[in-house]
Amino acid sequence: MSNPSKLLSAPVVIILTISIAMYVCSCAPISPSYVKPAGADNILYDGDDYKLAAVEFGELGSYADPFGRELHNTIQLLQAVDRPLLVVYIHGWLNNATSDDVGSFKGFLSRLAQSEQVKINHYTVFGAYFAWPGKSLTIPYLNYLSFWGRKHAAEQIASNGDFIDAIEQLSYVARSRPNHYVFLIGHSFGGLILERTVEHTLRTLQGLQNVKPPWDLAVMLNPASDSVLTRQLVSDLQGLYNYSSEPVSGDVLDWGGHFYPISGKGNSIPENQPTVVELQSDNDTATGSFFPIGSTAGLIATGHWRWNQVKAPGSDRITLSEREFYLSTPGNDKYLVNYEIDHPKPVGDLLRDFTNDRKQRDAFDYNLENNPVKGVFYTSTARGTDTAASSGQQNKSAYQRPKDFPQVWQIHFVDGQDKYQGVHVPFWIVRVPADIIDNHGGIWSDNNMALLAAIFRMHRPLITINPSAPPAQQKQVPIPARPYVLPMPAGLRPQTH
Repeated sequence: MSNPSKLLSAPVVIILTISIAMYVCSCAPISPSYVKPAGADNILYDGDDYKLAAVEFGELGSYADPFGRELHNTIQLLQAVDRPLLVVYIHGWLNNATSDDVGSFKGFLSRLAQSEQVKINHYTVFGAYFAWPGKSLTIPYLNYLSFWGRKHAAEQIASNGDFIDAIEQLSYVARSRPNHYVFLIGHSFGGLILERTVEHTLRTLQGLQNVKPPWDLAVMLNPASDSVLTRQLVSDLQGLYNYSSEPVSGDVLDWGGHFYPISGKGNSIPENQPTVVELQSDNDTATGSFFPIGSTAGLIATGHWRWNQVKAPGSDRITLSEREFYLSTPGNDKYLVNYEIDHPKPVGDLLRDFTNDRKQRDAFDYNLENNPVKGVFYTSTARGTDTAASSGQQNKSAYQRPKDFPQVWQIHFVDGQDKYQGVHVPFWIVRVPADIIDNHGGIWSDNNMALLAAIFRMHRPLITINPSAPPAQQKQVPIPARPYVLPMPAGLRPQTH
């Protein structure tokens, strides 16, 4: 066996030495950016169109404000909202409580608040920006060496309690209203935090009756997390659910089958109504290239040389080294990606339906107002266009972008000829074209906002009340969100006493 010390080449030693030095020098006390003794400064926007508050967390996941004023102020504002559409966003690496990402999130909230579906259903869009020290260095280029420290911080935040406490409290307030929706979004290392919070919550609630997780829809965008936990969950989901290609009764989306518990206890889950989704850009260099390089360097530094053999997802006979999953993110792992987005064939009639829309809506509004039948949805701008996000960064209201580059897309299970060996489980791990999410940071593009609108509509498709009435008297309402609680394994039975 080769000597591990020989692997520590001079460049690696230099990088590790610099990283340790920067880590030591950056150990300054963390205090909240917004809350002052006399005011609710963490309320970043309180308008008639939408509302936004920030809640900050420290290096180990504790509330940055030791007196809880940020969360208190946020709850106070949320309690005054009758029909909350609560959107919790956790930012990623190289961002913090006051970065430009706050403005981009404002643009998304503003665009959502202007949509016809939000207006006719009288929702109030309420954003909660969950901030953490994702930007520990401001030195150009050297800030990339904060990878290991920021990954460790994200893992600490996900493993401790205040983060899920904040989600649960805000969710409880929102759900105290008869009409509500709770949407969680995490990006990069924020996606890691959200992914682990979601997956551990699902485990905690497993087998319970008449409960639901503290979210309706959770979406991770280019999550910078290793695939170990995701592989475990996917493997366990295979042991909990059978898949049927038959759609559920009353399906209005006309694609996909459903999952039903092997134990016979619990609810069936329509394949086409996701509640946990990971979206991975297919040109993301941060998670596709830098993540495995950074993770490998971390292994060299810690001397981790030996690995378990674990079951390959989708197989009862093949085992793999767990190193395969530690060095890849879920959306870049061939064993875990199970859905993809591409252009349907043919596209002619589908694209004409969108371009000839009499209301001249852009893709964001169109996707919210139309069920994505057969998994079809639309985008309407060129790659990388970020009209809404740029407006938010300038503290302006987002406006509808003209349909200057309309495209039609379809989300579907990976084909047998693909390089991905997807597993049919109720957990979407989706490869997304660069035209929609361009590289790691392109999450706030107009096209990705349109995709998020389509996923929202997949989760809560529209049904028509009194379809036999004249068109003017017909009304479309969303199907109620379904709870997603894991059943117990088939071999376990309740004990009698």
